[in-house]
Amino acid sequence: MYVNPDFKADTGQAHDLMERWPFAVVIALDPDVRLSFVPVELRRDQGPNGTLVGHVSAADPVAGALRHGTALRVAFTGPVAYVSPAWYADQGLPTYNFGAVEAAGTARPLDDPKLVKRHLMALVKAHEGARTDGLDRWRPDGWARRRTDELLGELQAFEMPIDRLEVKLKIGQNRSPGDRLGTIAGLEAAHHVEAAALMRARYGCPH
Repeated sequence: MYVNPDFKADTGQAHDLMERWPFAVVIALDPDVRLSFVPVELRRDQGPNGTLVGHVSAADPVAGALRHGTALRVAFTGPVAYVSPAWYADQGLPTYNFGAVEAAGTARPLDDPKLVKRHLMALVKAHEGARTDGLDRWRPDGWARRRTDELLGELQAFEMPIDRLEVKLKIGQNRSPGDRLGTIAGLEAAHHVEAAALMRARYGCPH
């Protein structure tokens, strides 16, 4: 992934984006290019760049590549929002603000049922913990655990220690302070609250 130097970000910011928006594109490179869209778990502390853990349907052609330890690219996209020049204090052209991460490594098949269930429960815990609907958190009961056990054979799980991590965070770094403030206001008015929140955090703009 090409990253303009103005839009580079650090590993911590990459990890934050991957955890906040974990639904990713898993791209297997060998023997053919194949891809699958799946939720992916990040384990920050496993390896210098972290380790990704995911799963696909065992019927997915990607599963065969995973079982053979293929090279992978895993792409994450954070908030994406159109930016109108009408929001700027100065002249400008239309653009997009967005965050994106590309992680590269080699797949290792994960076949131990206990480790696969640990991964699945980690995803559930993260998503249930992020809910804001006010209802009680869902927790697996006996039926859910039995059903999970029944379905394990239909999955191919994998882990990928991250060898290389690229992150692009394009949030107005090349615009003036006035343009940034106008963009934040425009994004919030257009209900792109997460894209606006990234800018507020970066530039220290409280509500």
